Amino acid sequence: MKNLTYIFILLFLFSCGDKKPYPNKISDFRPELQIQLKKLQKENNLYSLDATASSFLKKNCSKKELEQLIECEVPLLRVIAFRTLITRKDKDYFKTLLGHLNDTSKVFWSSGDLVGEQMVTDLLIDEAKTTGTLTQTEKNILLDSVLIKHSYLESFTYMIQEVEPKEKYYSIIKKRCEKKDKYRCGIQLSACFALSKFKKNEDLEFLKNKFNILESPCENWIFKSIEQNPNEIYFPILKKYFDKTIKKNKQFSSDDLKYYCRAISIYQNKESLALLIEILDKRNYSDTWYYRYNVDNVFRAIHKYKAPIYEDLYNKMKPQMSKYVMEYLDKPDYNERKTW
Repeated sequence: MKNLTYIFILLFLFSCGDKKPYPNKISDFRPELQIQLKKLQKENNLYSLDATASSFLKKNCSKKELEQLIECEVPLLRVIAFRTLITRKDKDYFKTLLGHLNDTSKVFWSSGDLVGEQMVTDLLIDEAKTTGTLTQTEKNILLDSVLIKHSYLESFTYMIQEVEPKEKYYSIIKKRCEKKDKYRCGIQLSACFALSKFKKNEDLEFLKNKFNILESPCENWIFKSIEQNPNEIYFPILKKYFDKTIKKNKQFSSDDLKYYCRAISIYQNKESLALLIEILDKRNYSDTWYYRYNVDNVFRAIHKYKAPIYEDLYNKMKPQMSKYVMEYLDKPDYNERKTW
């Protein structure tokens, strides 16, 4: 029965592509509501909305009016209406979301010094995601739809970072790996991370060529990818990064070498041990401001990927570790929590 329900929803989902343009105008709503909608439209910024107008919608709009507002010609108002449905814990909000996965209109936003614009669909998915009420079945439906039919969405980039390596996604992910973004290297390299999970021999040379560029500031995606599939073909890239970057450039943060150390440690051989020892040599740094954190990251890495070859180094380093490092050594990393 669950499988039939899932198929029905998918059929509904993929039939939404022929939806007519959003027909409702502000003038179609009752006069008192029109006043508030015009205020919101004039504001034209998702994150600095008129508080009185927003509150009016939450308290005074009927569900029918909100559903009509989601079909409004003003993209900003469509997002606000959907957000209001979620705030009210409306049980049909997911069905509404499925009907708007092809809404490519953009909405402007600003927050502090940051400004930008996003497609309505991406904003709706973000709203649904942050409520924390999506079931795993609903998440799976969204994944299938976005990855298979709506790969142009920003949400696609974030979803493939977490998706399990299912064969139905393979060609889609590999295609994204071939697409280089001039300004955002993370789009291509996070797709390479997703591709590396498949662990296919046919992709080794392909991925090596992508990784070998060591494009800054996206190197962590390379190290995460190698950690997923630590083939010997990649190890020279790790050595190259040490020689060309670590030894010559200043670090930007305490976590710069977090994933790099893990990518090395997972090899569990003489070469990986030698490279880790080089990381621990203070003389290899032009600036030692973050050296202490690098030591911590080496220890965390050889703890995560314990092996006999690391035993002497592990026992030597352990007494030097702070109480904080030891306390959180086996606890989940907050930055690696999953949404999908």
